[in-house]
Amino acid sequence: MTVQVEIQQKQQPGELARDFAALRRRRMMGLVNGVTVASLTGGGTDRLTRSGIVRPDLRRSFGTATGVARGVPLTVRLRLVSANSGRPLSGHAVYLWHADRDGAYSLHSPGLTGQNYLRGVQGTDDNGWVTFTTIFPGASGGRWPHLHFEAAAGVTGQVALPSDVCARVYAVRGYEESATHLALAHPMAEDGGDLAMATVTGDLGRGLVATRTMSI
Repeated sequence: MTVQVEIQQKQQPGELARDFAALRRRRMMGLVNGVTVASLTGGGTDRLTRSGIVRPDLRRSFGTATGVARGVPLTVRLRLVSANSGRPLSGHAVYLWHADRDGAYSLHSPGLTGQNYLRGVQGTDDNGWVTFTTIFPGASGGRWPHLHFEAAAGVTGQVALPSDVCARVYAVRGYEESATHLALAHPMAEDGGDLAMATVTGDLGRGLVATRTMSI
């Protein structure tokens, strides 16, 4: 089984800074201005650790929010390597966020502006790997089911999940809305950009694992 990863370049501050601004406005956590993925690279996450945004498990809200996202377990493993040398990039912050099983986003979707689950930051290890524990995302808005990530140097990406896996997951109780949306969704390839393939292993009972190495 495979997933697709769309990698794009964009200028900072990016999604992390915008989401942090929303968290401050809603008094979910106390953060200083100017927080970006780039500013967190190289061990700069200490000031955020106590807030809860730096965490491997994205299923629970953090700060003053208390919601919990339910769904089929999904482990996301991303590896960052240098596009020039191929060497692993350690100490790089990665921000991951995605929709819940209904295809809605915490912080932004109607009814979920007071929640902040399914989003968080981790730093890559010595081998360039970062791992998140989360749930399989739902589908909405005509978009193919996917995960978003942002890394240093303005690199963003979308991990699109394969149709056969989505069909099996969306047959699970609780994913009824996403099963309907999947029939209307367009493949990620139609959005343009450079696409790469990742690997998905596991099963519905024990959880799925999506793995991908990305050059930046």
